[in-house]
Amino acid sequence: MQSERKSELHSRAKEHVIKIREKIKDAVLAMEVKNSTMTKESMRMYSGDALAASKILAISQERVENLKQLYPSPYFNFCEFIINGEKKNFYFSKFSFNEENIYSWITPAASLRFEKPGSASYFRPDGNKQEGQLSRKDQYTIVDGKLIFFSTEEAGKSAELIYQENFTKHKQGFVLPEVVEQMEKAQDQVIRASFKDPFLISGPAGSGKTTLALHRIAYLLQSPETTEYFSPDSIMVMVQDAGTKEYFSHLLPDLGIKGVSIITFADWAFSILGLQDYKYFIGVDLCDSDKFNYEHLKLSALRSQNLNYQKINVYSMLSEIYAFKEKAEQTLFIRQKLEKSLDRIDLTILLQDYLNKHQHFSLTKEYYVEKTNGGYRKRKIAFPIQYNLAVIDEFQNYLPEQVRLFKTCMNLRINSIVYVGDLAQKTQLGTIKDWQDIGEEFNPERLVVLHKVYRNTKQILNFIRCLGYKVNIPIEIKNGISVIENLFTSKDEEINYVKKFINTSLNSTTGIICKEKSYLIDFKKELKNISNVYYLDYKEAQGVEFDQVFIVGVNSESFQLLDVPEAIIEESKKIYKDLLYVALTRAMTELHILGKDSLKECIKHLI
Repeated sequence: MQSERKSELHSRAKEHVIKIREKIKDAVLAMEVKNSTMTKESMRMYSGDALAASKILAISQERVENLKQLYPSPYFNFCEFIINGEKKNFYFSKFSFNEENIYSWITPAASLRFEKPGSASYFRPDGNKQEGQLSRKDQYTIVDGKLIFFSTEEAGKSAELIYQENFTKHKQGFVLPEVVEQMEKAQDQVIRASFKDPFLISGPAGSGKTTLALHRIAYLLQSPETTEYFSPDSIMVMVQDAGTKEYFSHLLPDLGIKGVSIITFADWAFSILGLQDYKYFIGVDLCDSDKFNYEHLKLSALRSQNLNYQKINVYSMLSEIYAFKEKAEQTLFIRQKLEKSLDRIDLTILLQDYLNKHQHFSLTKEYYVEKTNGGYRKRKIAFPIQYNLAVIDEFQNYLPEQVRLFKTCMNLRINSIVYVGDLAQKTQLGTIKDWQDIGEEFNPERLVVLHKVYRNTKQILNFIRCLGYKVNIPIEIKNGISVIENLFTSKDEEINYVKKFINTSLNSTTGIICKEKSYLIDFKKELKNISNVYYLDYKEAQGVEFDQVFIVGVNSESFQLLDVPEAIIEESKKIYKDLLYVALTRAMTELHILGKDSLKECIKHLI
């Protein structure tokens, strides 16, 4: 009888998925016909009417795109909620399809999916509490219209698995839209917390802190209670590099969010300073000791009390401020000048100079004004920068001076900054050590530390712990294969190993990571015909994840700090150790470590 009941429930659920997908398909077709007609009609309208029609059309087209995203996976949760004897059915998903009782995850009623069946409540948009009985709650995973997981739970009974397909052929990565399905109640409360004042989301690699921050953006933009305060053009997401920017640029649209500025510090600074022909200096070809020395001297000048901002020429000003005495540093600075390149410290000084002269930051924007004959004319104007919300990803890698510059752009009435990161993952010299550096304090309810790691397997976390890192391993963490560590005497042996064990599945991603980026050139040549392979140094890998990771070129000599000033030796060691932690935590299912020395041998130099 039990198996028959499960079979019947499974059949009904499958039929419902098919029915809903047909309804979505019909709705999309109808809206596309309507949009096509509206487009043709707008071409015959006067300019004012045409402008209004174009705005309506844009909203309708966005609705079509949302429904198209809904079509492969129409919903992930169902709640049967009884109010005064009347049964209400709620299906929850990424987007709404109200015609079929499908509601967005940001609606107030969506908090029911975190409640246990029985007496439950949620707060309606008007602030009043809606009480009732949660009689049943279902959880679904639907992939490309196929129901692959279904569980149900009723009042007074334990959760019951109705159906589960073999998941091994599906990607097990933690993709952003899937997180909506798996968020815990506490995390949901973080997303819905008051929008005013700073917020800190911290936690180890793979705990979902960045994902949580992006969901907070989506909620603030879409929730009826907060939409009047937040628009995409009033939000900035500051990320570390172009790779992370590309990664993030695909995530927010998956939650229906478009138009949010995702930008690196370098691009932000260049746009404000009007330095169009300059590039960002990273110094990937420098040995670590040279780079640490160079940055140490620059940071000392930045933090001196006698900075001279009188020069107009960029390099003349910087040269006078730095006053390099050693030939090595002078040569590096000349190289920067010839390349027209500036690093994070240079740009911080130039921004401070700009702020001293102008009192606020501005950006030049283009806009259109209507002419008397009905046409439009393009104009440019400098608008003061003001953000209602800023998200600073990997905050631990920013100079305190950089963060103080960001804060001058915040709307002080709201003062909504979300700091995302982990002080145990610092990869830059001279960055934030504690919150006093930037004059920030957090109310306890706005300081969130995540502990569960969603990304890695138990085997990977155990391996990292054995290296001496403090790692929390949740009981429910997924199992996987053992970490593989192999010693090789040459790069060719490492390449052959990768060729043999690389996962070539289209649904799988592979990261090949090395401390020195130049070491990866030969790997890239040999593996050029394999798709979904990414080549990164330790620093570039921060913030991204892969199904499979090969850490290559492991050599204890590269972890030795030679000729580094005594004043920064401990900080430099911590950076090395944190960088290695970043590399180790990129793998979701499979981790291979290849090189001349074991990681235990390498980490001895950092203790």
